[in-house]
Amino acid sequence: MVEIGDRVKLVETTDPYTDLTNNKYIGTVYDINKVRFDGGFTQIWCKFDNGSNFAIVPETGDIYEVLS
Repeated sequence: MVEIGDRVKLVETTDPYTDLTNNKYIGTVYDINKVRFDGGFTQIWCKFDNGSNFAIVPETGDIYEVLS
């Protein structure tokens, strides 16, 4: 289970604007939201080392790995 402060790596995403081939998405979790509408889903908000800042959403096919 991921927690705020954990270091994570985005392994796979369905987001067409996130290029995993040319960028490494490793960052720190700063917030976790449980959204209750639209069937419910989890947002794992991360500040990535490459300057990106966005949510990982496992229910949409995003796959991540907790590093520490």
